[in-house]
Amino acid sequence: MIRTLFANGQVLDCTGATPKSKASVLVEGNKIIAVGAASDVEAAANKAGDHKTIDAAGMTIMPGIIDCHVHPSYGDVLSFEELDIHVGVEYRTLRATLALKKVLRAGVTSIGAPGGHYNINVALRDAVNAGLIEGPRIAAGGHYISTYNAIGSPWPSHMEHPKSSFSVLCNTREEMVVQARREIKDGVDIIKVAGDGDSLTSSGELSGSIDHDDLKAIADVTHRMGRRCTIHSRSGRASRDAASAGFDWLIHCSFMSDDDLGVVLKHRTPINPTLSLIANTLDWGPDLGLTDRILDGYKRELEAASRILTKAHKAGVMIMAGTDSGQGSVPYGEWHAREMEHLMTYLGMSAMDALIAGTKNAAFVLNMQDRIGTIEVGKLADILVVDGNPLHDIRVLQDKARLKIIMKDGVIVDTSEKLRDPTVYAWEKPMLYWPDPRMPTQEFVRQHARNKPGWMQQPPRAAE
Repeated sequence: MIRTLFANGQVLDCTGATPKSKASVLVEGNKIIAVGAASDVEAAANKAGDHKTIDAAGMTIMPGIIDCHVHPSYGDVLSFEELDIHVGVEYRTLRATLALKKVLRAGVTSIGAPGGHYNINVALRDAVNAGLIEGPRIAAGGHYISTYNAIGSPWPSHMEHPKSSFSVLCNTREEMVVQARREIKDGVDIIKVAGDGDSLTSSGELSGSIDHDDLKAIADVTHRMGRRCTIHSRSGRASRDAASAGFDWLIHCSFMSDDDLGVVLKHRTPINPTLSLIANTLDWGPDLGLTDRILDGYKRELEAASRILTKAHKAGVMIMAGTDSGQGSVPYGEWHAREMEHLMTYLGMSAMDALIAGTKNAAFVLNMQDRIGTIEVGKLADILVVDGNPLHDIRVLQDKARLKIIMKDGVIVDTSEKLRDPTVYAWEKPMLYWPDPRMPTQEFVRQHARNKPGWMQQPPRAAE
């Protein structure tokens, strides 16, 4: 049995307890078997037998990060065309294995994957568990269940909804229940519903597209089959209806009213705000050419989310950290830990509360609260050794150079190999003929073009 002693560091167990200085953690196999004063745990290690010692003096020993909202099958997409049409199931699956490596090397030892293409998330989960590929442990979702009037249906009605889409269109209650049963048969852990639209879509779709009774029918069959369900619900109505219908957790909830929040509180439904997608977009989108329409929409949403979700946190709603990684401003392996910083910035959380949101609370999505998310005896050995103190500056978790040790399930991740970004094939991207929405009108050419027709370079001729 392999044993590892993390010796003489600060143990930040993420239970909410005060960190323990000059403390140690002993791992045997894939379990934590001792936590406490350095001298006591060292004595236990010596008594247990041969072990490897990792000196953690001056460092923080804490649980691995849990990102409860990652989409491994997306592929860091920048458009709906990339998301839904381009790239077949075979290459999309292989590409996702690199995404998992990137996520793990950012200190994320477990993820929720609520929704994706084909049955890729389930295959990835099983391959990680079997030891075929390297990655965090996964709670796997399948296709979103969506109506025509939600984020899962971005295409015009005159074309057929792509079979390669991340969503399946279900416009009646019977269709929704049948699709939930199909997903469960295919092995998912999570049923994901597209409950409304997005700031990128038309404003009318933010009102909620599935009613309470439809949602309850989905939740009932999901729970009957021993699975869990969540919902993309930016609107107050979708958030309220899903909470009262028995959904296990909500995603976004940006535009809830106080009355909507009251329903969520009554049912004690956890929330994953997913602030990183919109906050990162606002931070860096102007540098990357995003339009004012998108930036203005996200600004309104972030302001609304900050207001109502601050109230939710203060009222006792369990907040879980998740980034929506795999698209736009949240590429794989880059900003998972920044969600905790956003929770502090926009929801007024303390550093401890934000860390718990990204560890102990987020374990709820994997239904593994009793096994991961904290440093306690009997828990699985998902451990980070961090050069710095996240309670003093939570941003240290974003600097991968300061993640000195990443252990997942009792095995130390080899981070010495540099991951290479693969070639991006032309068929992975939209076949966009003209990338700039402006056209070379005479006015544009006169004002902006470097190469102008000769007659434009001459002063205008005087009228005869």
